[in-house]
Amino acid sequence: MPERPIEFQRLFAEVRGRLLGESRTALRLGRYVVGERIGAGGMGVVYAGLDPELGRKVAIKLVRPDRAGTGSAGRDRLLREAQSMARVSSPHAVTVYEAGTYGDQVFVVMEFVAGTTLTQWLGEAPRRWREVVEMFVQAGRGLRAAHQAGLIHRDFKPDNVLVGDDGRARVADFGLAHAVAEATSPAQLRMALPSGHVLGAISTATGALVGSLPYMSPEQHRGATVDARSDQFSFCVALWEALHGQRPFVGATPEELRSRTLAGLLAPPPEGARVPAALRRILLRGLQVDPARRWPDMAALLAALERVGRRRGRAALWAAGAALAAGLFGSWRSEHVPEDLCASAGSEVSAVWGEARRGAVRQAFLATGRAEAGEAWSQVVARLDAYADEWAEAREDACRAANYAERTGPREHAHLELACLDRSLGELRALVVAFTEDAEGVLANAVKAAVKLRPLSACRERPELALQVAPSDPAVAVQVQALGGRLDEIAALLKAGEVARALPRAREAATQAELLGHEFTTAEALVLLGSLQSHAGEYAAAEATLFAAALTAERGNNPSALVRARTELIVAIGYGQGRTDEALRWGALALNALGRDTGDPIEVRLRTALGLVHAHRGDRPAASAELEQALALAESTLGPDHLGVATVVGHLAALRAEAGELPAARSLLARALEIRRRTLGASHPDTAQTQARLEALGSGP
Repeated sequence: MPERPIEFQRLFAEVRGRLLGESRTALRLGRYVVGERIGAGGMGVVYAGLDPELGRKVAIKLVRPDRAGTGSAGRDRLLREAQSMARVSSPHAVTVYEAGTYGDQVFVVMEFVAGTTLTQWLGEAPRRWREVVEMFVQAGRGLRAAHQAGLIHRDFKPDNVLVGDDGRARVADFGLAHAVAEATSPAQLRMALPSGHVLGAISTATGALVGSLPYMSPEQHRGATVDARSDQFSFCVALWEALHGQRPFVGATPEELRSRTLAGLLAPPPEGARVPAALRRILLRGLQVDPARRWPDMAALLAALERVGRRRGRAALWAAGAALAAGLFGSWRSEHVPEDLCASAGSEVSAVWGEARRGAVRQAFLATGRAEAGEAWSQVVARLDAYADEWAEAREDACRAANYAERTGPREHAHLELACLDRSLGELRALVVAFTEDAEGVLANAVKAAVKLRPLSACRERPELALQVAPSDPAVAVQVQALGGRLDEIAALLKAGEVARALPRAREAATQAELLGHEFTTAEALVLLGSLQSHAGEYAAAEATLFAAALTAERGNNPSALVRARTELIVAIGYGQGRTDEALRWGALALNALGRDTGDPIEVRLRTALGLVHAHRGDRPAASAELEQALALAESTLGPDHLGVATVVGHLAALRAEAGELPAARSLLARALEIRRRTLGASHPDTAQTQARLEALGSGP
């Protein structure tokens, strides 16, 4: 490391001497009186100080001389960056009062924050997830203010956030990392960063890379241009770490960490990490490899975090509102769910996916002895843990909402949401049973089956999809309810790829439904049977079954089953039997039954099926239009990283390749490969198949 300039050595000698009582003269930087040393880090040394003109305590950072480079150009660049920090105005950003020089050294005078760092705050005591999120939201507001002032932090991490004794978080050191990297030669930086320290929390990366390695965004790892979304990525890494006790991307070496970050390969959350699934999904979007697929800006990310933090608060407000109504309008007598039962959702889902079931599935997977078993287990446990967490929270919120609705009305929506969640738990139960009973058969599709579990957001947004018209005869109603649970089990087998096991059960269920004479449920059973027949390649049988399902759905007033039956007829007739004109007519009927409501995920499959039929007919423009619409719907209803998105992207890639548009096809396949690699793992057959398709297209222009 280069020797410190003589002027800086003298400065430190004076400070040391004064602190040891060897000097009776107060040291000044401009008008500021320098006090005791209060901290040090990769950027420099921080002293307490006093502004005698304004009578306030300040913090004075002396930037390390080896960080300022050589000559006046490096010093001036660092000074300009430090001065620009004064443009940031936010209660959650450390205020910069002045930047100047002492001899050849740059100093920055800042607001003095009595308190600790966010790293230390997190380690002082166990923190509830809402408490952690609230503190990070404050820090995020500081980042947002910097972005609005045109500054990028480039080195956000918990050590660069100060938590004052007043409980307020403030972000520090905006932009200095960038100025240091520009001012310092790569050789100097390499000397300043011994390999043993490169994974620590205080190192600033080498060369064109700016930031602390564990928190760096993929574009920083590549040395590419960064923007506010790079800070967003670092913010989400830090919040993930604070919530889970482990960073999302881990590696034993810098190269391994970089590789996993660039590939988007997240480490499974540690056992016992209880983070709401809705919160995990927010962070996963901020951790996307492609900046375009992250949140649009910090404001959008913070709004999402604040909504998650308020969810249970809304339930409390509803209860308070009900109490107020009681005082204003008198008492009432009504049957409603006791509040303590609403809080028992966690134990309810634990009976389906608790420690015992988790251990049984893990043992069943590993007992197969297959190479992909470990990776499949890691993916499945992470997804089912998140699903169970989300279910418990959604069930408690819906229960309290139903309780409040019983008192104040109307209550239909809340009760439909509860019914939808109960059906979803049944599907989860059936999937866990399938994993345990036939791990060998389901292993190849285990991750896909976990991904395809009924999205719980639909229970909140479209609970009527779970509506089941109950028979008037109570004895029949009990049998219909039991049959609904069996249909959920069969659907879980279909999602797990267990078509051979599911087909006889589906035939039996359809026969039982017809004997019960309950057309609503019969339509559900016939749609499921027809879908299984199509998956088995029995297209003629599927056509007959699905035609009967469509007729029964109309008679039984089951609009959801009607749309699904007509959609599956497109597949059975158009794809399976090549009668494309007839398939397109069924598509028009399916769209008509769907109406203008584009919130139903079935439209993704419907548009995809229509696109494939158009492609089979050789009508590429029509095929492209349908598949593009399917992709937009999949991204909005399923999320940008859902396997359903990868499926549609793969079909679009094939269409582009057939048209000779090879660069577009390669780009699409690369996206599908990234999703499958992240979701299914690198060794999964679907991932390998996508990799082979991409390689077959070559690397030319």
